[in-house]
Amino acid sequence: MQTRRDVRRRWRRRRVLAVLAAGSVLGVGAASTIAAWTDNEVATGSFVASVFDTQSQTAGSPTYASHATAANAATLTFPGGALSPGALSQAWINVRTSPASTVGGTISLTSATATGGLVSALEYRAVRLNAAVPTATCNAAAFTSGTPVFVAGGASSYIPVTTVPSNIVANPIDAAGAQLGFCFEVRIQPGAANSFQGASGNVTWTFTGTSAN
Repeated sequence: MQTRRDVRRRWRRRRVLAVLAAGSVLGVGAASTIAAWTDNEVATGSFVASVFDTQSQTAGSPTYASHATAANAATLTFPGGALSPGALSQAWINVRTSPASTVGGTISLTSATATGGLVSALEYRAVRLNAAVPTATCNAAAFTSGTPVFVAGGASSYIPVTTVPSNIVANPIDAAGAQLGFCFEVRIQPGAANSFQGASGNVTWTFTGTSAN
């Protein structure tokens, strides 16, 4: 005969089984994977290097061309023949970026070397003009008129032909055929010794072009 206690026990047991069954169903649902749509977006880029190339011309090398080494250096033409102490002589050089250049940059006078017995008595200065220099404009007035931009020496000073300034002047230049002019003035030091008479010297200046970033 079922007692009231037996009925309660059965009822409790059924309730526990029902809760466990619900937990099992929930556990299965939590472990299942829900599928999702996927898609990709892909990007690619192409790159090309810039071009920076310089050329120069002088009165002695009148066609623009690459003069990258001492072996094929452009020839500076200093008129006036033989120099005497204190006498001045000027010569010009134009530097440009080649027409193929896609970026601009700077042009700097970076080195000077010299050979010959007259070298120790020679000194110079140089100014920049912001355009190509016609021969007529590279003269004594280029160093005194207006506000010259000195790249070597100064308004009242010269430096030895074997040196360049310690603070190198970087001269901006644009791309694709932009031009800068430079005018050099050379002299034998005033009061140079008589022993320099008849001596000669050869000077090579180097301009370095550096592209913009």
